[in-house]
Amino acid sequence: MDDIEVVGLISKVLNRYVVTTNDGTEYELSAIMPWEAVSPDFDSGRFERNLGLQMVVTGSTDGSTIWGAQLSPIE
Repeated sequence: MDDIEVVGLISKVLNRYVVTTNDGTEYELSAIMPWEAVSPDFDSGRFERNLGLQMVVTGSTDGSTIWGAQLSPIE
């Protein structure tokens, strides 16, 4: 997995939180890392308050999901 930082619009698609970058790339957001022993949607509700906002998203990616996603406002 690679570290990633993207800027994009936060939305919810079929009960999944996603970020869509300005070039149209879509990543699913996960609050946990893939090896953590909790359900995959654990703590994902924290993305709810950022729906519809442009945010900076950092974490680790496998190409389709940003794991351990942290959201911060654009400065």
